[in-house]
Amino acid sequence: MYRKFTLYAFFVLAVFSVVFVSCRKFEGSQTIPAYIHIESIVVDSLTDYFTYGATTSKITDAWVYVDDDPVGCFELPATFPVLKHGPHKVTVYGGIMSNGIAAARASYPFYKPQIYESLNLVEDSIINLQPVLNYYPIGGGVEKGWMEDFETANTLLPVAGSDTSIIRINGSEAWHSSNSFYSGKIVLPPDSLDFTVATADEYSFHTGYLQYCMVEMDYNCNDAFFVGVMYYKNYQLVKHPLLRIQPTDTVNDMPQRWNKIYVNIGPIMNENVTASYFKIYFTSDLSVAPVYGEPDYVQANKHRYYYFDNLKLFYRPQ
Repeated sequence: MYRKFTLYAFFVLAVFSVVFVSCRKFEGSQTIPAYIHIESIVVDSLTDYFTYGATTSKITDAWVYVDDDPVGCFELPATFPVLKHGPHKVTVYGGIMSNGIAAARASYPFYKPQIYESLNLVEDSIINLQPVLNYYPIGGGVEKGWMEDFETANTLLPVAGSDTSIIRINGSEAWHSSNSFYSGKIVLPPDSLDFTVATADEYSFHTGYLQYCMVEMDYNCNDAFFVGVMYYKNYQLVKHPLLRIQPTDTVNDMPQRWNKIYVNIGPIMNENVTASYFKIYFTSDLSVAPVYGEPDYVQANKHRYYYFDNLKLFYRPQ
């Protein structure tokens, strides 16, 4: 059981090289590794809500370093070997699936890692870690561009041509936490109507290239929709759909399941640094960028529901 662990391909060569030189790294006659087990990684529930919003997360992986050297990226829960013994610095970063894609795993650049300055590693023994992460402080390299939790208002407004708007709801339908009682909801009848809503504000912080720019979102829906970036460039308003979000519920009329996703909008931002401004938008109009070979989730005589909450945009300039 101790030796059951998951390593991604881009770390295999590095780990093998450590194994081959392990006799020189071990002290004395040690030839057996220590083991670390991480069941899950969460965001600190005491994080300042008014600065960072709700602490929802979908951390799927642990990116682990020992003495600042990479050990590997491990899908959670994981038990993995470490070719060290005695006290060592162990650093754990929270990993996500960028754009919800399993093949696009990365450490989330806005979560600070959990650092164990002197973790005592014992060969042929397991040490259990329970990392609790926080966001990097706003300012000094990390910035917050937008946040919408629907608690006091709604900054997502319908775009011209949209057949409906988003409303604030509470009660059993809304996503709840100690500070959150309201969510945004859109309902469409079982016909060809569509919605498109966008941020009310026009953002212009992308005057230079961005190292990272991510949108966090909790959602719950029984039909697919797009997340995109709308920008004004060369005297023209351009809508650029980025990611098709699949339903969380295709059975029940009233969605009951929430999911979280991290949407990487950095590349499209960097391709359009000369744009006057940009907005984030959401649309059910799947014809704007059809994805062939995927099923049509719009069912006859079925109302379509879309719930949104805990929307955040963080960025880091280069």
